[in-house]
Amino acid sequence: MNLLLVFMAFAGIAALDLPGMVKNKRWRDLAVYSAIFLLVLGLGTLMALGVEIPSPIKAIQAFYRDVLHLSFKMS
Repeated sequence: MNLLLVFMAFAGIAALDLPGMVKNKRWRDLAVYSAIFLLVLGLGTLMALGVEIPSPIKAIQAFYRDVLHLSFKMS
């Protein structure tokens, strides 16, 4: 049921946004929009299926700590 709701919501969003971009021939905007749209659709689908998505904050913290050698306090 959750998966159906995700697809219906994304179909509605696409129906509102895409015709204007195609009509005005904004192809670069459409390409960027499509890439982000598909990424978020994939994440939404995984979440609807109950797959645990790792937090991106952990990756950002590791980047700061290991690559940039910065430290910070967790409060």
